[in-house]
Amino acid sequence: MDIRAIEDRLTGRAARLRELYMGAFPEAEAERLVLETKKQNQKMALLILLVAVVVMCAYALDQGGDGLDGFDLARPVVGGVPKTIEAEVHAEYGGYTARERAAVRILPREPSPEEAEGLLLALGQRLPGIILGSNASLDAIMHDLKLPSADPETGAELSWRSSDARIISNEGVTNLVGISEGTTVTLTAYVRLAGEMQTFHIAVKTGAGVPESGIGAALKARLAEAVKEASGSRDGEAVALPAETSDGVRFVWMPPERTEGVAAVFGCVLLMFFYLTQRYRKAARDIEKARAEIERDFPDFIQKLGLLLGAGLVITSAIARITDDYIKTRESYGRRRLYEELAAAQERVHAAGTPLAYEFSELARRSGLRELMRFSSTLSDNIDKGSTLADKLRAESELLWDSRKKRAEAAGRIAETKLIFPMALQILAVIAITVMPATFEMS
Repeated sequence: MDIRAIEDRLTGRAARLRELYMGAFPEAEAERLVLETKKQNQKMALLILLVAVVVMCAYALDQGGDGLDGFDLARPVVGGVPKTIEAEVHAEYGGYTARERAAVRILPREPSPEEAEGLLLALGQRLPGIILGSNASLDAIMHDLKLPSADPETGAELSWRSSDARIISNEGVTNLVGISEGTTVTLTAYVRLAGEMQTFHIAVKTGAGVPESGIGAALKARLAEAVKEASGSRDGEAVALPAETSDGVRFVWMPPERTEGVAAVFGCVLLMFFYLTQRYRKAARDIEKARAEIERDFPDFIQKLGLLLGAGLVITSAIARITDDYIKTRESYGRRRLYEELAAAQERVHAAGTPLAYEFSELARRSGLRELMRFSSTLSDNIDKGSTLADKLRAESELLWDSRKKRAEAAGRIAETKLIFPMALQILAVIAITVMPATFEMS
């Protein structure tokens, strides 16, 4: 199959579109609509294909390698920020497998004594900012302090002692009841890192105011121990993920599945499927719109025709008069499909001499409207009987106007149904605006 055939199927088969449009429009207009629909479908197909390619490329690039190649296991530099890797782990033993998604925390390398001393001094300078919590300043303590037991950046261990635990406890809980503003409390931090220890004193002042069972559970417990062991290790330049325990439990580490990428690809497939099912939707809408316009204007045409026949004109002259009046005023009042069809038919009658009844039968066939089919049959039977045809058209006009009124009433009921949801939203908005001030005042 060549490229043109693929493009033709993807954007809607031209033969199928031509068949649809030729059934409702004259040949020239049908060809124009086929080209217009093909171009619109081409743009939509190219956009969907571009989105699908971008999503699939991003998904492919996002996939990690096999085994440990998909992980960055290098430890951060001394004093750096710890990092965490996520992995999907399969613990296998004796034919059993436990699958878990684990997070392994990779700590910085254990510092030397000289490096530890520098890190502790730097930590001492950061401590006043670390313990602030939600307070604005250490000179106006109003809320509990944040006294950490470890520093996440260096891994240093901290313990605290307050000079007055009645005001600020060793855990940082602040109690200002009966305490005057500006009371000073000294917090002592004992910091230990890699065998080195430092003591820091920080003075603060008070402000004003007051389970599973069986083998599966056992494997998951072993897995948790392995993750804890790997996360707490500082040995070596890189983390060594355990592969097997002494009693034969094996661990298979792999990057976690990227389900969001699969969802995105699936969404692209659904989008393409939706597009393929809607390739001929524009043609159906164009045909439906043309039929609705003809159906809307047909009662007006029959009424005018009946009046002209009653005034003494023959059918051909009456239709020519209606068509000429439309052509003179269409630039001011806009184009209307029924009268455009009549004008085209009138030209063919004058140019090729085709019978007027034949032109109306063709128009009735293309539109598929029962009213036009009935009028075409009546016209064929009474083409030479002006007065009889006028009487029949008067009765037909009354019937058409009644049908148009019923369609308008049905459309009005549909519109009322569609307005229910917007009206409900408006009512909810009014209720919210009315109730919210009272709610805020009560709270």
